[in-house]
Amino acid sequence: MKMNELKLVYFSPTGTTRKVIMEAARNIDLKSVSHDFSVYKEKKPVLKFAENDFALFGIPVYAGRVPALFAEYLQNVTGKNTPAALIATYGCREYEDALLELKELVEKNGFKVIGAAAFPTEHSIVQTIGARRPNKADMKVIAEYGINLNRRLRKEENFDNINIQVPGNSPYRKYSKSSLFPKADVSLCTECKACARSCPAGAISIKDPKTTDHKKCIGCLRCVHFCRQNARGVSSMKLRMLEGKLKKVCQNDKTADIFL
Repeated sequence: MKMNELKLVYFSPTGTTRKVIMEAARNIDLKSVSHDFSVYKEKKPVLKFAENDFALFGIPVYAGRVPALFAEYLQNVTGKNTPAALIATYGCREYEDALLELKELVEKNGFKVIGAAAFPTEHSIVQTIGARRPNKADMKVIAEYGINLNRRLRKEENFDNINIQVPGNSPYRKYSKSSLFPKADVSLCTECKACARSCPAGAISIKDPKTTDHKKCIGCLRCVHFCRQNARGVSSMKLRMLEGKLKKVCQNDKTADIFL
């Protein structure tokens, strides 16, 4: 099939998923258009992709699930039997139901999944876990995934006979919301509003960026990542407790799972 454009649709609050999806995309011979849902949009954009587009969806795994906020955006993203591939990044614990959930979400909206992959990366909260991943070896595996997707696009006249199976359970595991809510140190905050502008959930007010609406906050730590004054952070005691728990269940040497 002669393909039109590569559509990148992703959620990457701290930049890791974006790094992975861009490396895969670099090895696909199509002009790419990015749709980054990491920044808050009061009105959810409506995206409609054609049969000869190729969509690459990328998410970080949140407690074994697709981030609920990204799932909301996906409601307005539709295809017309559009071929698609999936990328899930996770902090070296497990990705559990996330790939299955993402697959079922996009298939429900008119996409045909022709590839899927889960890549272990540095944990977005406890950065000593999977530190500096994706590393050089990881990037080589990610690139190979893109190369194989490109081969499939060039080889197949249609994708009717492709049936990608991914692990996971349905019904999915129950959502588990983070208890690590970032707070602002009022003595360091200059009210530059970088945190408010970058928050994907709209949980930080432009008028009062020193406060966070914990009902809206998803605990992604994007505001911490973007604060140049180091004025935002999470409770050090809670962080130590989480690190202790995760070190018992995470494996720094986990390898990618690829389904083609």
